[in-house]
Amino acid sequence: MGAFSSFLLGIGMTVTAAYVFLAIVLAPALIQGGLEPLSVHLFILYWGMLSFITPPVALGAFAAASIAGSSALATGFTAMRLGSIIYFIPFFFVLEPAIILSGTWLETLFATAKVAIGIVLIAAALQTYLIGIGFIDRKGLIGVVGRILIAIGGGLIALPVTDVIDIGVSQLVMIIGGVVFAISGILMSRANSSQERSSSLINF
Repeated sequence: MGAFSSFLLGIGMTVTAAYVFLAIVLAPALIQGGLEPLSVHLFILYWGMLSFITPPVALGAFAAASIAGSSALATGFTAMRLGSIIYFIPFFFVLEPAIILSGTWLETLFATAKVAIGIVLIAAALQTYLIGIGFIDRKGLIGVVGRILIAIGGGLIALPVTDVIDIGVSQLVMIIGGVVFAISGILMSRANSSQERSSSLINF
């Protein structure tokens, strides 16, 4: 609800104006709910900016489209697709405050590494490309299921076990489960991908 409110109120407003307005209207309610103040302010700042790449507003994307001479709506949807991981990052500020240095240095390092790996996997599933692995764009149902497994694995690795999310499972179990899901998804999405790519090049 807070994300939707931040996004809605950020439509058509500059970043500074949207943040100041949300900090006055929305932030106090979220902080009273038990969330870290700095996490809340980063959350509303990020979600207040997302309208700049989200159609039908997408002011930033439309400005880029006018410079490039491309379709405004197509550029907006492309910006939304390329920046899709940004829609998830603000939630980690709230759910894992250690990544914004709200904890010991060991907690910060562990949380940052965990969230970074999870975000890379989620982004790879959305963009069909994984750093160090290459394309994971296998066609058909198997490829789609594989990318879904990669996204689930990334979510399990990045998702913290806190008072906000109490699912009765230890962090270690979630990380192991996430690794298993991610590896399985990579193998499913990567299998025959190079063969399909070579075949398409030969046909071309």
